[in-house]
Parts: sequence; C-alpha cells; structure tokens
Amino acid sequence: MQKTRWRFGLQGFVIGVFLAGAPLPLRAADDYFSDTETRANVYVAPVPCAIHKVALLPFKAQTELIGASVSDLLVTEVLRMGRYELVERSQMARVLGEAELALAGLSAARAAEVGTMLGADGVIIGTVDEYGTVARRSHVIPVVGITARMIDCRSGKIVWSVDHARRAENSDLTLPQHARAVIHEMAAALWKERGMRR
Repeated sequence: MQKTRWRFGLQGFVIGVFLAGAPLPLRAADDYFSDTETRANVYVAPVPCAIHKVALLPFKAQTELIGASVSDLLVTEVLRMGRYELVERSQMARVLGEAELALAGLSAARAAEVGTMLGADGVIIGTVDEYGTVARRSHVIPVVGITARMIDCRSGKIVWSVDHARRAENSDLTLPQHARAVIHEMAAALWKERGMRR
C-alpha cells in the first residue's frame, strides 16, 4: 500500500511537471539567473528571431589565451540559459582547421560567414576590453570589462548585445574568478530581458 502510494505520488509529480508547460531547463535557468544583481548594459532586438544553433568564437583580447578563456566562461552561461545549442569547439576545429586560430576580432559580416560555414544560425563574438588589476591602498583588485554580441548569420543583424565592466569589491578574488562573476552578470542581464526567454 505504502509502495503503491509512493509510485502514484511520483507519477503525479512527473505528469504535473510535464503539463506545467515550461520545460525544466527554463525553470533551472530562472533559478540560476533571477537572483543575480547586475548592472550590465543590454540590448535585445525587438523583432523575434529563430536562432537555435550558435557558434561562440574566441574573443578579441590582449592575448589569445585571455580571449579564449573568457569566451569559454561564456559557453557555460549560454548553456545554462537552455535556449541555444552550441557548436562544439572540436567541430569548429574540424571545419575551420588552422583558420580557427585567427577567429578572434572578426568583423560581424565575416563572423556571420564563419557561423554559416559551421552550420550555425547565429554567432557570438566579443572583446575583452579590460583584464587586469589595479592597486587600491595596499591591495590589488581585479578589473574586468567585456563586450559580447550575437549576429544572425542569415541577415548579418545584431540579435543582442551586452557589455559590462566592473572592479572587484575586494582583493580576495582572483582575476579568473572575477571574470567568471562579470560573465555571469552579463548572462543574467540577458536572461532578464523578455526577448531572451522562450
């Protein structure tokens, strides 16, 4: 009797989740992004667009390593949104070969061409404007500034754009940890825009 009641309770829960209409990843994204305070500057195009598969290119930065590392941090945040399927880095390397090394800092039109070559509907490009430290009293404080935007590969138009620059509040954070926080705030700002939700 107890076992039967438990089984029906579990089935009811699963059916209830299914009938609720919103997919679980969307709820998980709400939980992940909704409590994040952010002052990132966001633009989302007012027209709907059907972008599902996205290529995220290495960002332009002081060094190739910084640009690749920051774009890798954005990969995780984009996946947490549950809105886009990302082109795998190994697939990009297979399609583009040696050319992949020169992808950072492409123009929007050239990035859209590369995205099309990869079979993507959209491409995310970006710039790491600041990635360093500043001295404050006797401490060293990380400072990170990043700009990212998505281009529709078919039209070449900007679908969304987000930028954020912030100095860490204390010296306890390492530069990569602070970069992760800035990227998360950028993604949260995007998520909070109605146009980004399914």
